[in-house]
Amino acid sequence: MLEKIIDKQSWNALVVITVLLSTLMMFVDGYDLQTIAFAAPSIMAEWNLSSAAFGLVFAAASLGMLVGGIVFGWIGDRHGRKLGSLIALVVCGLGSLSILLARDVYLLGLCRFLTGIGIGGLTPLLYALNQELVPQRFRATVIAVIMMGYMAGSASGGAVAAAFMPANGWEALFWIGGAFSLLLAGVGYVLLPESVAFLSQKAARKAEMATILRRIDPAIAPETIAYITTIPDARQSTASRGLSPLFAGRLSTITPLLWLGYVCSSAAVFFMISWLPTLALGAGVPKTEAAVGLSLFIVAGSIGGLVISAFIDRLGLSTIMFMPVVGCLLLVVLALPDLSASGYMIAVGICGFFVLGGHQGLNGAAGLLYPSTVRASGIGWALSIAKIGSIIGPLVGGILLGAGLPRLQLMMIVASPLPIFAASLFLLWMAKSREPRHPELTVSPSRGHSETT
Repeated sequence: MLEKIIDKQSWNALVVITVLLSTLMMFVDGYDLQTIAFAAPSIMAEWNLSSAAFGLVFAAASLGMLVGGIVFGWIGDRHGRKLGSLIALVVCGLGSLSILLARDVYLLGLCRFLTGIGIGGLTPLLYALNQELVPQRFRATVIAVIMMGYMAGSASGGAVAAAFMPANGWEALFWIGGAFSLLLAGVGYVLLPESVAFLSQKAARKAEMATILRRIDPAIAPETIAYITTIPDARQSTASRGLSPLFAGRLSTITPLLWLGYVCSSAAVFFMISWLPTLALGAGVPKTEAAVGLSLFIVAGSIGGLVISAFIDRLGLSTIMFMPVVGCLLLVVLALPDLSASGYMIAVGICGFFVLGGHQGLNGAAGLLYPSTVRASGIGWALSIAKIGSIIGPLVGGILLGAGLPRLQLMMIVASPLPIFAASLFLLWMAKSREPRHPELTVSPSRGHSETT
């Protein structure tokens, strides 16, 4: 019954506010992640740091994101998606502001580690919250939309740096990011709703759930609310049991396949994001166009993610499987010797649509694979494990480029994780298709209790 109430709503005020606030939060999440890249040249010059020394700062943020995804996934399943999201946003804001107090590379690295914890923690919680508040028919699309906020925030750092750094120094970037994060946390405290799927598991918060149900459906009958909010809890929270709930029952297949898919996809995606300008220069593309190529790859990937997510909402996981297959072939096309500069750029854009778009589609599909009791921690662990691929991809790519491999051989190696990604998607689809086709939480008036899958 609860699932049916959520699914029959349209784009009402509750859904619009949730998606809008989530998109803004992901925007500031992306901004806080990328500001250090724009500030790095100024900080290195001011503090007389080498590139190797500053690499510690970049690595600290990645490590913090890995930790944040795991820790805040647990917080979200135990204490709520809303509370966890707000705490993550505050941590992110305080981490950005603390950079203003740093005076050496080690303290700067610690500040970026703290910021990374907030950045890594916010994403899975917002994914889970939106998956549980919006109707089934556009859940994956909504995840793609809020992820576009993240990408827009990442890209905005350049414009902010150009506007504020000349007169105010690199510190302005972190003042803006920190203040925006804390302000948005305050707005979210007032306006962001909690997940009704989470509240349904908490006997002490049934009144809060009743209020949100009225916002979802103002015409809902009082006796329906009374009935739903008086049902005894059929499930106990599994958040305190660590990893074991993610490998219980059918999830013993789902979780490792999802992790495998994320690692393989991340390896290919982050190789391209890190080394695409270098690859373009090696293919004879002029330097100015080579820089534009990376933006083209990311923009096309955002569009691809939005398109494939709409198909996932309508047709399920099966629609995403062809994305890495086509992306694999297109990566090899980039190694063809007869491509003109314009042809190379067109191929890069199409490649971004399928390679990065498939990765973004996986973000939208991941939440559909887990029940609400472990959704936040399930997504959090998956995104954290994905960091393995995001580290391996650029690292191995740098070794391969340094080895001077022929371009065709290089791109075949880069593309090799994508068939594994496609195979994991196929197996996930097979596992999902064998599940009973009924809502995760239903209510049977005649039997007076709830049932779960």
